[in-house]
Amino acid sequence: MEPSESPGKPITGTFDVQAALRGHRFLLGLDEAELATLFNIAEPIQIQEHELILASNQPSQDFYLLLSGSVSIELDQKHYAVRIQALEAGDVFGWSALLEDHDTMFDVRSRECCTALRLDGVRLCAVLRNDPVLAAELFRRTLQVTARRLHATEVRLGELCGVRMKTTAQQAEDAIRALNKLIEICLDGELGYRTAAEHIHDSRLHSILTDHAGQRAQFAEQLRAEVERLGGTPSHSGSIVASIHRGWIALRSAISGRDREAIIAACETGEHAAYGSYETASNMEFLPSETRQLIEAQFRTVEQSCQWLGDTHQGLASGVSSPNR
Repeated sequence: MEPSESPGKPITGTFDVQAALRGHRFLLGLDEAELATLFNIAEPIQIQEHELILASNQPSQDFYLLLSGSVSIELDQKHYAVRIQALEAGDVFGWSALLEDHDTMFDVRSRECCTALRLDGVRLCAVLRNDPVLAAELFRRTLQVTARRLHATEVRLGELCGVRMKTTAQQAEDAIRALNKLIEICLDGELGYRTAAEHIHDSRLHSILTDHAGQRAQFAEQLRAEVERLGGTPSHSGSIVASIHRGWIALRSAISGRDREAIIAACETGEHAAYGSYETASNMEFLPSETRQLIEAQFRTVEQSCQWLGDTHQGLASGVSSPNR
């Protein structure tokens, strides 16, 4: 399967390309003159969910700077695809466009709606030929991207062959740190949902919110077990004071009025904060496969909860009965 001739649609209207270039992680540290050079060949685009952007064994014509959303680097087989790596805002792909007669090695597919800056490969190569200092810096950064891609490929192919790849101490520490943050998020969610259930005057919503609280407690236990498996010490803390910074602050004022809509809205805000933390963790590179599977499974449930809370909030605001879970 091949991507469309020009994947993504150009973003029309006001879009600050200079600010996007200046704030992109891959380009941090470049001077204004170098950014101005790239500005002349950068096109902002919108990429649809599940859109095939690059196809393996096909010429790569563009270099992409991901601004929002996430994409998946995949090894496409006849009946299934193996995800090699997940990229997020601040990452780049399409570096094969910088090489002559070198086709793309993997499929690149969006996991959700994304925005990106597309740099025409031919024009970019021409720019780099005329600016050896910029060329050296961009190629140095691209080599780092390539090294991470090769490592991710090694890990995934090793897993497919039944070989448990060794995780470095730093990678294990990063995974443990991320897991402990999610434990705190889950404990705060448990407390938030349980508090909301106790103060809402609706038996059906009380039951659903209580179930959510129990689910978050179960998530925390699963995460603790994974931290211990990785050789770390699991977090056992989670408090309404800490959760103020994670979106649950509105719950305090909501429960005082015992208003269903306000309580659900506060839960929605708290759950969106949890969604952001899970999204960040799921996009981490070099996570052990078991850790990634656990985080992604919980992330899908959090995503569903966000959808239900949004629908319920909207229903209460409009006077329509909220959906069941």
